[in-house]
Amino acid sequence: MKMTKKVLSVIFAVLISISMLVPSFAASYGDAEAKPFANSEFFEYNGLNIHYRVFKAAGNEKAKIFMIHGFAMSTCCWEELARRLSAEGYTCVAADLPDFGYSSRENEDSTLYPREDIMHALMTSVDDGKWYVAGHSMGGYIALALAAKYPESVKNLMLFGTACNTGNPQWLNTMMTNKVFVSVTAPLMELAARFDFIVKGILGAALWDADYLKNYDISKITAPFRIKGSGAGALYSFSVLPKTDLEAVEKMPPVLYMNGDRDMAIKNADRELLRKHLPENSTDITVKGGGHLFIENRADETSAAVLDFIFQNK
Repeated sequence: MKMTKKVLSVIFAVLISISMLVPSFAASYGDAEAKPFANSEFFEYNGLNIHYRVFKAAGNEKAKIFMIHGFAMSTCCWEELARRLSAEGYTCVAADLPDFGYSSRENEDSTLYPREDIMHALMTSVDDGKWYVAGHSMGGYIALALAAKYPESVKNLMLFGTACNTGNPQWLNTMMTNKVFVSVTAPLMELAARFDFIVKGILGAALWDADYLKNYDISKITAPFRIKGSGAGALYSFSVLPKTDLEAVEKMPPVLYMNGDRDMAIKNADRELLRKHLPENSTDITVKGGGHLFIENRADETSAAVLDFIFQNK
């Protein structure tokens, strides 16, 4: 037993050392010359530079859709859906949350602002009218909080692969911002993201689609995670996840709620709890064979459901 612990300690130390030696991806936040995508823009919020992308509507714009991604993802997870919806006349604005994609990374000295406030400020800076707001996974928690706090800005919610957030225990919030825990765990997270086989393994479990995975550009995930501070920022982000106000949800306009029946990332109990509190005339769809990232590999089915929902809730 002593030998095993000693070996594990050595391996642990080596992994941390390696992660420190691997050069970080140097990003220049908000630099117009360093836009990661042709449709990239940046929004400043209290010292944070928030990256977002605008997929402009083809022809006359029918409405705008604001998209919030989940944990460890970025605007890239919305590309398939945004292209289809923009082709149908809907301008889609997809944002990178702080600590993810190409937005600013936070550190121990950062003020951790509520994500719903940041996303609302960005959304209304683009257009101060009513939006359809879409959230995937962790982004669904933020979308729910945004709609509860700023109902005047939200026409309808569209939630994908998510549930209600019943709130983190205090010990978890404390741990995610603890200097020692972050200094050990964050480098390991960044190191894991450098190994394609680890990332592909996680994606495989999220997609349930070997053919789609075969041609998946995993640099969409790994490149942003090489930005210095990504691991620590990802941990900090857990401490500001908003608890879902279920009473406020019941009073909202109809919601589109879609989940994959093979989604292993979301607790079924939390899904069922949200279902019980969905407002009247909401649409609840289960994607047969869909995993956590069905918005990507099942984008045709998802976009059709979105367009039908919008038509029913004009």
